[in-house]
Amino acid sequence: MSCGKASVALGVLGSGAAVSRGYWLSFVALASALAVLLAAYPSFDLEVAEWFFDPGTATFSLSGDYEWNLVRRSASWVPFILVLPAAFSLLRKLVFPNERMWIAPSIVLYLLGSLILGPGVASNLVLKDHWGRPRPKGIEQFAGTAKFRPWWQPSDACKRNCSFVSGEASHAFWTVAPASLAPPQLRPVAIGGAVVFGAAVGTIRIAFGRHFLSDVVFAGIVTLIIVAALYKLLLDPARRNDARLERGVEWVSARLHRFAGAVLGRSRADVGQRGNVIAFHRPALA
Repeated sequence: MSCGKASVALGVLGSGAAVSRGYWLSFVALASALAVLLAAYPSFDLEVAEWFFDPGTATFSLSGDYEWNLVRRSASWVPFILVLPAAFSLLRKLVFPNERMWIAPSIVLYLLGSLILGPGVASNLVLKDHWGRPRPKGIEQFAGTAKFRPWWQPSDACKRNCSFVSGEASHAFWTVAPASLAPPQLRPVAIGGAVVFGAAVGTIRIAFGRHFLSDVVFAGIVTLIIVAALYKLLLDPARRNDARLERGVEWVSARLHRFAGAVLGRSRADVGQRGNVIAFHRPALA
């Protein structure tokens, strides 16, 4: 019976993977076409940003709007809320290595890994801190001092936390990862909603003068490629092995417990030694 259920589950996963793969490939193809367009016509980045710039005040006026900032802050919490169950499941396993994980380890590693590698490493650590592209609000066309740079031209005009790519859009596009775990009949709607959510968050950042259109497009491309790669690596029925992954997590947990025990043991020894020194040098009572 269990084998039959497993076969059905793998079949459902496989059909869902085909749907998800089609959506991912369609989005990457569209985004790649936009990237080529923005490379050929870099002024399109400026034209889109100009829609939200107020020449009268020389500012991107929506950036100071309380309601829109509230929407932005609320949206930024969505990815972290969605990944919270997976993070809790992994933390519980690390603390109690003999307990079974509440969520399949392949799903846990898929969600956490794609969030860390996509928005965390690729977007924020690698691109934003090393590409050097100045933000729209900082360039000459919008009352700034820096020169405009097309997306394909790195510079040293910005030292860290720069415009390319959009970190918040990358986090928002990452929601495609949990959306790809929806039941197959709901997966197209879930993935479509996640892509719309990412585009909406990116549009807000453009309206605030913090990012260009190409920053948002490439945030989506980079994040979706990483999500798709980890989906293939961890959730493809031909590769998926939750038992082996759980044993791997148990191995890591065991070594963390040993390390923590060794550190605590040394700490207790140091405290005991200091206590002996204090007692030895304590003056005798009269």
